[in-house]
Amino acid sequence: MSGEVTARCLHRALEVVRELKAAGPAEGLARLGRLVGCDVVSCTSTEHTTRRLTGTVTDRPEHNLMRHAEFRALAHQHPGFAAHRSGALRLGTAAALTELADLRTLRGLPFYTDFYRPRGTVDQLLCVVQVDDRHGRVLTLSRSRPGFSARDHDLVELLTPHLAQAFARHERPAVHPVAGTAPELTAREQEVATLVARAASDREIARRLGISPRTVQKHLQQIYRKLGLTSRAELLLHLSGTGVVSA
Repeated sequence: MSGEVTARCLHRALEVVRELKAAGPAEGLARLGRLVGCDVVSCTSTEHTTRRLTGTVTDRPEHNLMRHAEFRALAHQHPGFAAHRSGALRLGTAAALTELADLRTLRGLPFYTDFYRPRGTVDQLLCVVQVDDRHGRVLTLSRSRPGFSARDHDLVELLTPHLAQAFARHERPAVHPVAGTAPELTAREQEVATLVARAASDREIARRLGISPRTVQKHLQQIYRKLGLTSRAELLLHLSGTGVVSA
């Protein structure tokens, strides 16, 4: 961490963490934006294998570019996708848009000239919050001038794991007890079973619950043992008979 992060900065960062825990991702983003000093803060879900945007949470809904089909169609031009594939934008590491592409290059991209510049966005600080082999979630802090300081990078990298945890808590599925077996399964096992019923893969379950795929597999083994099952297919049949699949 750079020497630019003062004790006062760390105190304010702690306030962001408290906001994320108490109120959730959207409210925490707003406080993070004020801490770093930017105009709009968003956390966008992506399908990075196809370079497609799938959703966003922002502190300024009126500036949500996802509402525009033209922007979604041009989003694949964002240098962040190429940077992620090349390893220049790694999980938990912040990078500025103008570090990933020079201004001359950016001004030749329609997504930048048609959407960012008219709205006053000159630069962004990006950080991958969550990622698996197909999906990702990227934090973007937009401002009307180029460049971000070492302090800005450090604060975003410090707070990104807490933001990931806030999303994991926020997206945790409601537990639908399996009829006749609810006392046997723990709350986490119920969550895993509910997501299996929704056809989620082990990696998708891990991403949603903020755990590793290996831990998901361990929970599944316990579920099989407790319910007298031997496979995921048998579990799906069991859940379909309890009404969980249609939940």
